Amino acid sequence: MTHDVVALVRESPTMRTLADAMVDTGPDLRVREAGGGALLQLHRGDGVALVSIEAARRVDVPGEVARLLGSRVAARMPEPCWWVEVRASSTEEAAAELAHRFADSLTARVGGTVWPEREGEDR
Repeated sequence: MTHDVVALVRESPTMRTLADAMVDTGPDLRVREAGGGALLQLHRGDGVALVSIEAARRVDVPGEVARLLGSRVAARMPEPCWWVEVRASSTEEAAAELAHRFADSLTARVGGTVWPEREGEDR
């Protein structure tokens, strides 16, 4: 089973912003395309994928964030906003932490929030 994290951001992330967030996630990790270019994957040097990052999608439908993630999350975001889904590999224990680290770095750079919140986190 994978661990999914969503970074909701206030503006479309640039390639530079994504690259900086990937470096923050793990400067020793490598990057490759997957899914016919639909995904970026962060992987170890031995090729084991740890985190997959989908292309950002603009959420134009009013109320959609509230419907999918709850009104508490939606209250922290403007409409429209951008949805970046990050999926951690289930085979690596540290992958979920890396997915959160990427989402946290991205939202710190362009504004936004991360779902789900980490345990003990109350925003």
